[in-house]
Parts: sequence; structure tokens; C-alpha cells
Amino acid sequence: MFLVMASIDWLGQAEIASRFRRAIEDSDALGQSDEAVIGRAILLLRRPRDLVRAVFGSVPDGLLGAMQRLGHAPVGAPETYRELQRLFFSEVSADRRRVKVLGQMAGSLVGAQIEIVSLLDPVLLHPAFVALVHETEQVAELNASLAYVRARCSDATDEAIRSSLTRLKRDDHRSALFRWWSHRFDRLPRSLDTRGDPTLVILGSAKALSDAARRYENCLATKVGQVYVGNYLYIEYRPAGPEPGVIGELRATTQGFLLEGLYARKNCRVKPERAAVVRRKLAACGVALYDHAQDEQGIVTAAAKVLNFFNLGEADNAGWGVEADEPPANDIEGLETVASEAA
Repeated sequence: MFLVMASIDWLGQAEIASRFRRAIEDSDALGQSDEAVIGRAILLLRRPRDLVRAVFGSVPDGLLGAMQRLGHAPVGAPETYRELQRLFFSEVSADRRRVKVLGQMAGSLVGAQIEIVSLLDPVLLHPAFVALVHETEQVAELNASLAYVRARCSDATDEAIRSSLTRLKRDDHRSALFRWWSHRFDRLPRSLDTRGDPTLVILGSAKALSDAARRYENCLATKVGQVYVGNYLYIEYRPAGPEPGVIGELRATTQGFLLEGLYARKNCRVKPERAAVVRRKLAACGVALYDHAQDEQGIVTAAAKVLNFFNLGEADNAGWGVEADEPPANDIEGLETVASEAA
């Protein structure tokens, strides 16, 4: 009924009355007003199936079920019903997919879901995901997030994304899909030219960050999201020989990268002489460093200490504890760890 009444908005009252006249084949209806014809047809036809057939010529499979699941009160504007009618009468394969998803969703439908399935990227058309989207205003953000996944994850083919949608559970948030993919990124949104320095290794993927987190026993694995969206970049200083490595935390700015922190294993402070080497290397790559007042460093540092401002000379060496004179776990140790965990 609501679909028929809403159709007056886009077909016009005269056209609806004309279609009803043909449907009821009542000669008495010829001289009646359009309003009277519509009212008489509704009384005579009564059944939703007959009303829909009278107005649109046929009743596609699933349409009446979808209307019933929308409830017995009007939902949304007439445009909602117009889109519902368009989807069910469309022969376009993408629209057939949208209709199929509506049929696969459990429980009642809300008017917004009609528009949501029409606006979502076709790859996201999975009943478990659509059920987690409640407002049409969210769709543009979700489509853009999907485009970002495709840009940052080389494995994010349409088939792989559809497969990942099957992981969603009823109590998940719609962001769960994008968090899952962020932990598989392997294309940095912004990187650093290390000028061919073999001792500077960019941690340019979620896998590389997780590996470094294991070797350095720190929280790098929790920084994946920040690197994924380009807020931070992490670089590992890997010197030759047994010398310990260093993790450098670079903050992205409009003027390039700024060195925010240097960390040894277990987030310990880096020895000053080693930190100085890393700073020089990063500065040569264009990374900005924290600075002090334009005066002799010893004088500035003394003045800062008197005022209880410490670490002025090496503000980026932000770890705690004493750096151990040992390198991070090597690949062999890593394999042994993985093997023991799998046993």
C-alpha cells in the first residue's frame, strides 16, 4: 500500500488513476475523479500483490517480502519507496546483487537500508556488513575507507575483501573490517628517502612493524594504525656487527618528518653516542631534530637543569632504563620463538 501511495509522488496522481482504471476495467470509473478512482481501486483490489501489479505491471520476487519487513508504518520519504521499486524492477546485475543482500538480511528492514545498499561500494554488499550500517551519512566515509584499503594493501582485491566480510560477527562494529585490513597494509602513504644508507631500514608494512615489536620487545605492533594513516613512520637503525639497533619514531609534519623518539630494546634509552650517530644519519635524510636556544649548548643545558628541565640536549631519547649492550633478537631466534609457540 505504501509503495503504491508513494508512487503518486513520482508518477503523478493522474497516471496512477489511469493505471487503476485499466486494472479494474470498470466503465463507471471513466467519469469519476482521479481521487475517486484510486480510492475505488484500493477497495476493489485490496491485496498488496494486486495493487502493485496494477500500478507497475508485475510483482518481482521478494518485493512484497521486503515491503512487509519495512513494517506497517511509512518509512522515510517517498524516495525510499521509489528506490525500492527501482531496485526490484532493475535488470542491472549490480542492482540484482543489492536486492539479494536485502533478502539475505535477517529481521526487519529500516528505510535507510534501502538507500544504503544503493550507495555502498558493490564490494561491501554483504548482509553482515550492511546490517552494521545504520545511516546513509556513514556510506561516503565507508566507501572512502575502502578506497584507502585498496591503495595501502596490495592483497586487497575485490575477492579478498569479499572474503574478509565473512569474518564479521553480529556484535562487531563496521570498523572491524577496516581495522583487519589496516593490519595487512604493505604500502606506506608517505616514506623517507634514506639516501641509500643500508643501516637505515624503514618499517614499511604491518608485518615489518610486528616483527620489530617482537625483536625489540616493545609496543610497535600497536602503532600499525598510526603508520597506516600516515601520522608516523618508524625506522630501524641496523648497524653492522653485534652493535644494538635503535628504533626511530618520526612524526609527519607539513614540512617533512620530525624525529620524536629514539628507543633501544624494551623501550630503553639509547646510549648518547649511539643516539648521536642515528640523529646525524636521519638529519642527512632531511629529518628535522629537536633544537635548543641559539646559544652554546652547554650554557643552555646548565640553565635548563637549574630550572629542573632535563633531557634538553637529547629530547628525542625518550626511553627509560639503561640500554643493554646486546643486539635485538636475530632471525634465528625469531624462528625458534615461532616454532615454540606453534608446538
